[in-house]
Parts: sequence; C-alpha cells; structure tokens
Amino acid sequence: LRAYVRLAGDLRAYGSYGDSSMHQPFHWAPGAPALFAAADLISGHDVHGRPHIDQRAARYAEAVIGTGTIIAAFVLATLLGGAWGGLLAAVVVALYPPLIDSTSYLVSEPFGAFAITASLATLIWAWRRRAPWSFAIAGAAFGLACLVRADVLLAAVLLPLLCGVLLWRRHGFQCGAARACAMLLGTAAMVVPWSAYASTSAGHFIPITDGGAGTLYVATYLPGNGTIFGLKNKMVDEVHRAHPYTRKTPGFKIPEGLYLDVVAARHPNLPREGALRKEALHNLRKYALGQPLSFASMIVSKLWRMWSEYYRGTHRPEHSSTLWEHRVIVGLALIGLLIGLVLRRPKALGIVLFAILVTTALDVFFVAEPRHAFRLLPSLVAGGAAGWALLLGVSGRRPASGLRPRAPGPPAQARPPSPPAARSGG
Repeated sequence: LRAYVRLAGDLRAYGSYGDSSMHQPFHWAPGAPALFAAADLISGHDVHGRPHIDQRAARYAEAVIGTGTIIAAFVLATLLGGAWGGLLAAVVVALYPPLIDSTSYLVSEPFGAFAITASLATLIWAWRRRAPWSFAIAGAAFGLACLVRADVLLAAVLLPLLCGVLLWRRHGFQCGAARACAMLLGTAAMVVPWSAYASTSAGHFIPITDGGAGTLYVATYLPGNGTIFGLKNKMVDEVHRAHPYTRKTPGFKIPEGLYLDVVAARHPNLPREGALRKEALHNLRKYALGQPLSFASMIVSKLWRMWSEYYRGTHRPEHSSTLWEHRVIVGLALIGLLIGLVLRRPKALGIVLFAILVTTALDVFFVAEPRHAFRLLPSLVAGGAAGWALLLGVSGRRPASGLRPRAPGPPAQARPPSPPAARSGG
C-alpha cells in the first residue's frame, strides 16, 4: 500500500516514477500508481510540490474499477455462453465479498482483476471477429494488463501463439500468423515504451518490473516453504546477527528487504540482483534436484494456498463463512468451465482456461498467494458461468468457436409423393 501511494505521489508532484530516496521503485508495476495519480488529478487536489495524494479519491477510483470488473465479467461470459451466463457471472462477481472489501486497500489487485478480465473479453471478441486489427486491439489490452500486473506477461506472449495455431489449423498458416503477429505487436506497443523508460532509468534491462531474483529466492527456499513468512522464521537469527539493532524486533516485523540484503551479502563481489539470482539458482539445484519430492510438495501447497484461500488484504483475520463461500465459487466455476469445454468443445473457453492455467503456473513458480488468484477469479467465474449456461442449454445462441457458421445451403427439392399402388382387381 505505502509503495503504490508513494509512487502515485511522486508521479503527481514530480512527474517521475519514484525519487532518489526510494529503493528500487521499479519493483512495482506502474498501473496502480498511475490510476491513483489520475484519480488525484481529477479530484482537483493540489499537491503543492509534495508527494502526497488524496487517498479518498484513489479509493473512489478503485470502487469504479470494481464496478468495471463486474461489467467485464458479464461481457466475457456473454461472449462465451450467452446472456444468461453473463448475468450469472455478473451476480457472482458483484456479491463476492473480497472484491467488495478490496477497494479500501489501495493495492493493485482490484485493478489487476479488471485488467485481466477485460483483456480476455477483448480477446474473445477478437476471436469471434477474426480480423487482424481486432487481434491488435486485444494485444494492446493485454499489454495494458501487463503494466498493471507483470505476471500477465507470459500469458500475453503465449496466447497469440495459441490463437495463431488454432486459426492455422482451420484457415491456413497465413491467417494464423497474421493474427498472432497483430496481437503480439499490440502488446509490444503498450509494453515497450515503459520497458525502455524503466531500463534507461535503472541502468539495466527491465521488462516491466524489477526484483524478480529476490522473489524467486523466497519462492525456491524450501525450509521456508516458499513463503516470505517462512523465510523470516528460518532466517531471523541470521538477520539479528547482521543487524544488531533488530534484535528486539519480532522477525515478522522486520522488512523483507533486510532478509534479502543478508542473502545478497553472501556474494559481496556481485550486485544485489546478481547475488540473489545466484542464490535462487543454488536453491533450485539443492532443493528441486536434491529433494524433488519435498520440492514438489511445496509447489502443491503453493497451488492449494493460492486458490483455496481468499484475498483479505495484509494481516486481516480470515472468516470461515467467506472462506467456504470462496471455495464453493471456485469449485463450481472450475467444474462449469471444464464441463462446457469437454461437452461443447468451444475453443474460446479453452483460450480462457489456458490463460488462467499459464498465469497460475507462473505465480506458483514464484510466491503464490491468494491475492494472485483474486485477480484471476472473475475470469474463472465468467468461464464457469458460460460453461453451465452451455451445458443447460440456456445460452440462447451458438457458443463462440472462432469459426464462421456455415451458410445455409439451398433447400432440398421436395420429392413428389409416390402414386398409390394400384389395387389388384380380384
């Protein structure tokens, strides 16, 4: 929260992303700070040259974004399975308690949920139209989603390839390649300018965000079960020795950066990111290769933690009723999506499922938390609602398959009735 608000304040006061006193500002994607800064500008708040924004305006902006997520889920489900599926998806997303609560956190999760859902809706719209320019628009939507949440980048690269292959098999190589390239170019048009600015400012290449080496180290540290809290529990004594002033501070209250600084100090001849990258690779060799069963168990526990729990901010208590409501929604949505995919086989549902699986896999490889599933949940609900609508036959129209319906042929010529058989005369 503090980082996004501070970056938004710097954008408003100085027109820069971070300031000289902020360590590693490109660790955070620019989407949420830009949203908060824009809300502050629209509110008419005068910053007076100070990095300070009107947080109430930022919360209003998140409330508007939350409403946009409901609309995006409706559009996505309608494109996939008709108006009844869209209505079901909109109702479920609108009544999902964590989405209602998230507007008070001033984090990137609500904006990420909207961006991912809207970009998938745009892609399914492009899939139905099949024009190259529509795929370019879908690519631009995914590029903007990447600027909100960097973990969408892998899906933004692989989805054009998937769509291109599917269209190639049906309509030829030229058709598939043209649409895939148009979508990739649309994504690049949004991402490349930001990447160039961030890389120039930081002095090294940054695709969207920086600091991935530290996250990877935490994610591959088996003794800490791949979580920052587990890492703090295991390394607190080492941090106390390296920084004696922290000895009276509980380990969970010590900033994550101090733990990573201690890890990076093991290689004083390397820059911080290089040292953390080397330690992360050491974790992979030691744990993934040396203890594959334990490492696989950690991965499974990450997947369960990501999808079986709900996002509740930072340290807020968990409510059992909301927890089970979340699990029922996830289970029914997944079943509906799979049933619709298996029985009706619409390719558009497969595209949505592929995007969710790819992003989930990337998050599980790094530090998987319920906040990562929160951003994917509206898309899963939309796909599940469409699948149930298709299964029950209430979609009201043909599912989106990316293929033009065949033109009706000429009516078959009516066959003249056969003359009655002559009766034999006795």
